[in-house]
Amino acid sequence: MSDEKRSGKTAIPFRRRVFLPLVLCAAFFVPARIAAAGPADAILPLLELMEASYAKVNDYQAVFRKQERVEGKLLPEETILLKFQKPLRIYMNWISDPLRGQEALYVEGKNDNKLVAHRGGILGVITLSLDPGGAAAMKGNRHPITDTGFGFIVEQLNNNINRALRHGELQITRIGEEYFEGRPATVVEAGFTPREAGKYPCSRLVIHIDRELMLPIGNFFYDEKGVLLEKYSYTDVKLNVGFTDVDFSRYNEKYRF
Repeated sequence: MSDEKRSGKTAIPFRRRVFLPLVLCAAFFVPARIAAAGPADAILPLLELMEASYAKVNDYQAVFRKQERVEGKLLPEETILLKFQKPLRIYMNWISDPLRGQEALYVEGKNDNKLVAHRGGILGVITLSLDPGGAAAMKGNRHPITDTGFGFIVEQLNNNINRALRHGELQITRIGEEYFEGRPATVVEAGFTPREAGKYPCSRLVIHIDRELMLPIGNFFYDEKGVLLEKYSYTDVKLNVGFTDVDFSRYNEKYRF
């Protein structure tokens, strides 16, 4: 029996043991450089570290919490067990009220590229196949299910922050260290200027980047008046779980489709 099994600990692959210390060292030194750095020098290393970290991820499971403002109304927070596998396999199970028992499944290239879903409670006996971007699937949502997950957030941060930097339209107001949901994190607060509607998805953002995982586990987006538009958080994150086809099958006996 290996030392890891005798001790009850799971061995971390050698490549990950090498990668994590490099990521952590780089992350710890970023805030110390801010005083002498411009916005690009301060934020770009963090974007690169998140992108490199996500590139190492094949799949993950997390408790995903989201709250969005839709048609001017801030909807209740939703708590969801999320399973994600690259390139785009998503399973969601709502685990708290008001949507407890609701499930959704999207697998790119399967089910005619439709979202398979059912509500909780007695309505859960009816399974629907929906266009992910259609009116029925988008009701009560700012984004389609295909925009869920770390990859989408990292991509959007990269695209919008780099574009704002090129045009001199990004103002970083804070980069520091604090805890988010009990995890050490690097917090980034920044604003986009000018703030005309539609140029950027938000006017101000606050991002919490887990210092071990180097992934954006807390994400808050505000409009030009400081009103919350959307927030997304990830807790109990487990990377590279080793999901199989059955985890993203509507015929999984543990699911209710």
